[in-house]
Amino acid sequence: MELLLIGMSRFAQRRVLPAAACLPEIEAVSVVSSHADAEALGRVPKLGTVYTDWHEALTVARPSLVYVSLANSDHTRVVRYALNHGHHVVVDKPALPDLETAEELVARARSSSLVLAEATNYAFHPLFAAVESVLADLDAEVTKAVAVFTPPVPADDWRYDRAKGGGALLDTGTYAVSLGRVLWGAEPERLDAIVGDRTADGLATSYSMLAGYPGGRTVVGQFGFTTAYQNTVRLMGKGFTIEIERPFSALPATTVDLRVQAGDRRYVHSVAPADSMRLFLHEALAAAERRSQDLAVPLLSDARALARLTRAASARSPSFSPVRRKSGPTST
Repeated sequence: MELLLIGMSRFAQRRVLPAAACLPEIEAVSVVSSHADAEALGRVPKLGTVYTDWHEALTVARPSLVYVSLANSDHTRVVRYALNHGHHVVVDKPALPDLETAEELVARARSSSLVLAEATNYAFHPLFAAVESVLADLDAEVTKAVAVFTPPVPADDWRYDRAKGGGALLDTGTYAVSLGRVLWGAEPERLDAIVGDRTADGLATSYSMLAGYPGGRTVVGQFGFTTAYQNTVRLMGKGFTIEIERPFSALPATTVDLRVQAGDRRYVHSVAPADSMRLFLHEALAAAERRSQDLAVPLLSDARALARLTRAASARSPSFSPVRRKSGPTST
């Protein structure tokens, strides 16, 4: 099958293209980009056709697996057009801007037996199977998770632009609300959030979250892009903790260490390097071959939870108005 990459984002160049290079199921990689130069295109594995307009690409290309890596504000119209032209679609997180749009486009994909998936690929890393193995050895279960994810975002990045779908809630919210699903296969019963930092026009750039799950389980998290880079999860239960570095973006060539403390025991359970994007794309290609819509299930689950997170943050945040500095005493 051909992979049609729409958007040569930094993430796509760093993670999607190397993963595609390793997958024999992907015969060619065509690209849609209005700015990629010859050097960047020269690094594309299995390079097929290069387009500058996604309408043209989606119209003339044979049915393929489309990977959308654009600003969030562009996702809906590109996904809708791709589905209407018979393509399977994978989208960077957050796949779609709101729950109503997610439900509409999932229904459209299902009616045509097409794949629509969100690239929440961290969940496919074998570190989570390793966590289950450690838990089996401890005869224990995770009841609490504490997550901190504050990825670096350059000051001139579109994620600071409200009109392009920026802000920390959309950029990191999928990670915040999906962790409970990945750990327990559940959606939160209760969810609260407090916005910390904002841009001058009130766009949230950091927030804290508390989510409650069935059985008294909880996820507590700090997310955003106003502090130094952090990417950690601490899993806890009766008598133990498991600390994980870089759970949300483990590098393909890096061993992931699970640091376990159980009673007086302290040890490290190492997980061999793995490319979660390659594993995710392999699953998406298999789903496309089967005409399966299984990957739409986590997309909808996370869309429902993200809608609740956004509402919770809005409910707890007073109406925002920029603070204006007084220029001096008022003359009379």
